[in-house]
Order: sequence, then structure tokens, then C-alpha cells
Amino acid sequence: MKNITLTSLKGVKVGHSTHLDKLTGTTVVLFDKDYPMAYKTYGGSPGTYNTDTLTNGKSDFRGHAMFISGGSWSGLRAGGEIVTKLIENKIGFKSYKIVNPNVTGAIVFDLGTRIEQYDPKYAREAFDNLSSEPVKRGNVGAGTGTSVGKFQYQHNGEIFSGMKTGVGCARIDLGNGVIVSAMTVLNALGNVILPDGKILAGNRSDVKGEKYKTFGGFSQFLTQEKSNTTISIVGLNVDLKIRENYERVAHLATQGQTRAINPVNTSLDGDTVFVFSNEEKKDFLTPLGGQIARGSNWNNLDVDIIGQAAANAVQESIYDACYQSESIKFDALDGIIPSAKDYK
Repeated sequence: MKNITLTSLKGVKVGHSTHLDKLTGTTVVLFDKDYPMAYKTYGGSPGTYNTDTLTNGKSDFRGHAMFISGGSWSGLRAGGEIVTKLIENKIGFKSYKIVNPNVTGAIVFDLGTRIEQYDPKYAREAFDNLSSEPVKRGNVGAGTGTSVGKFQYQHNGEIFSGMKTGVGCARIDLGNGVIVSAMTVLNALGNVILPDGKILAGNRSDVKGEKYKTFGGFSQFLTQEKSNTTISIVGLNVDLKIRENYERVAHLATQGQTRAINPVNTSLDGDTVFVFSNEEKKDFLTPLGGQIARGSNWNNLDVDIIGQAAANAVQESIYDACYQSESIKFDALDGIIPSAKDYK
């Protein structure tokens, strides 16, 4: 079976720490050398780690690992634990007598925050579970305690009525060996919308004959639920040469979240997209690639092709996060948080 996950890219390993009893976990992505990285966040409440260096005007945009963690802001402690593991394994830039890893990542505010404080040992466990095998999806890693459809509670605003999601993956092959892969941890305030406009997973309704609530129009008992945020990591095998091109791909990739989630990038979401490349392919897509790919003189439409493929991969990974997830028992509407495949 074809590997549709980030590990289909050479030099990439992914590891999960999964705690189903705590409804939280961590996911780590490790590179075999320093890779160029970029990110974009349009959510109103992001929780990110060491992302300043990934923006325009900064010098150091190459790094060794990324992570997504549950636990809300306390989950940012995962970053320090991963740095420690990298140092122990002598992975990082060599600066005089020290090993100096560059790590970036982000957190989601998952259901586990209702159970107990996030434990940073989960990041070490995820690192120890790193593998080049296809990435496990569903209720695993940072997706262990994630859900969607939380903008309105039912029964006079008192009962959680979202649906279970998790980790999803997708891959787009552009030809000539060019791969664009995405992994998403789906934890949105909004509903997940299919291309035909139907809701795949979202805010369940307690009204007979009505399956879902929608955000459009006036909605009673709007929640102040902060347990949200969708994080996507996009991996490429094309050398885009300069920081601005990676940042452009990250920007375009966020459109995948916009297509699949409604509403998205709300004040209570921290929706973010990261991008990296293993730089395997030095020539670009068009027959003229070798001629136009010199320095910063890139054909902008070629970068846009990569960016749109990234958006498609993110969109499909969001749907995959719904399809791969399993229902869980919880203090919620009907005593369950159902997955898309179980909610009829």
C-alpha cells in the first residue's frame, strides 16, 4: 500500500506518544539533517514554539525537528524535551563545544486538559517512538484528545456536542517524482465541510430531525470553548531555494484549512501551517526549471503549483483525520463523542 504520510519523504521520521486514558499526547517529526522551514498562522489564539526565526527578515530558518502537542500552552514544554533528546543524540548545529538543535512546533487545546496537567515526558516518549514507517493516524499522538464542532453547546449551552477527530495524512504526487505530503492534527471550533458542501463532522444538534448545527446566522448559547486549534505540517521534496518561497507555500497551504473547516481561523482557534523540505529534488517542475531556478529568480507560478498542491494535501488530511478517528465515551451529548463513521 502506498505511503501517503510524511515518512514517504526520504530522511523523515515521525513518532507518537498516545495516552488514551488522559486524552492527550504528542507527535514529533525528525529530519535527518537541517531542513528549511516556514510557517503561517491565521488563528486568533496560537500557541507556537520558536517560530520567530521562520519569518521574513530572520536569518536562521533551517531546523532539525517539528512537533505538535496536546496540553494547550503547557504542552509547549514538549519543545524543551525534544531539544534535550536531540542534544543527547548529537543532532543539531555544532557550535564550538555544544550541539545546538533548532526545533519548532505548536500546541492544541485538547480534551486532556479536562483530566490532568500535560506531562512533558510525553514528548520524550514520542521521540523514542520515531519511525520511518507510515505514520499512524486517528486517535494517536497529538490527535488523541482532539475534536471538532464546538462553537455551540446543546441543552441550553451546557452539554459538549462536538465530534471526535485526530491525526490525518494525505499525499499529492505532482509528477517527475515531486511529492507534497501533509499531516494535520484536527481540533477545530468549526465544522468540517466536504467539497460538495455537506458536513462530514461537526457540532451535533439535539433537535429532532436536525443532524448538525451551523455557525451561520444567530446562534444561541455560543460557547467560549477554547479547546480548539488545527495544526498542519506540510512536507516537500523540492528545493525551493529561498525563504520567501517556503513561506509562500505555507500561506497557500492554509487555504486547505479554509476549504475544509467552517468557521476557521476564529479568535478561539490557533490554526497554523508549517512547511519543510528535504531538498531532494533540485530541478523544478517545468522543462525550463534548470534555467529559471537560479538564486531568487523563480517562476512564481511554479511555487504556486506547489502551494496549491499543499492546500489540497492539507484539505485531504483534514478529511482523513475524521475518517481515521474512533468514537470515545465522554461527558457529552448522549454520553459519547462520536467519530464521523459512527455518527448517523
